Amino acid sequence: MENKNSKQKVSLYERAVAYILNLPKTEKQVRQWYARKTNDQSVIETDIARLIEYGLLNDEEYARMYVEQKKDKMGAGMIRNKLRINGVAAEIIEKAVAVIDNQYDLALNCVNKYMRKKDKTPENKSKLFRWLLGKGIAYDLCMEVIDEYWH
Repeated sequence: MENKNSKQKVSLYERAVAYILNLPKTEKQVRQWYARKTNDQSVIETDIARLIEYGLLNDEEYARMYVEQKKDKMGAGMIRNKLRINGVAAEIIEKAVAVIDNQYDLALNCVNKYMRKKDKTPENKSKLFRWLLGKGIAYDLCMEVIDEYWH
C-alpha cells in the first residue's frame, strides 16, 4: 500500500511540473490544480515547496513575464487586476507594474482603433471612455487622449 502511495505522489509531482512548464503558473493556480487532484495537504505542501525550491514556481518571475507580455495590450490597471486574481501578492504586483513607463501610446492606439469607423458623437465619446477604462487605462490618461482626439 505504501508503494502505491509513493508512486501516486511522484506521478502527481511530475504532472505538476508538466502543468507548470506548459505555461508558467502562480502558486495559487498550482494549489488550485492540486486541490482538484488530491485532498492530501501534506502532499500539496511538500510538492509546492519542491517546486519553489527548484525555481519552477516563482510569483515574482510570473508577474514580470506577465507584465512584459501584456503591457502593449492592456492598461496597468487591468494588468494589476489580472495578477491579483491569479494570486500574486500586492507588493510583487506593484514592483512588476513599475516597469510600465507611459501608456500614452497604448491609449492613443486604442482610441484610433475604437473610433476607426465611428463618428465623433457625444455618445461614442462616452462609450469610448468606458471602453478605455475597461482596458485598464487610468482615468486621467483616458481624459487626455480623448480630449486630444476630439480636438
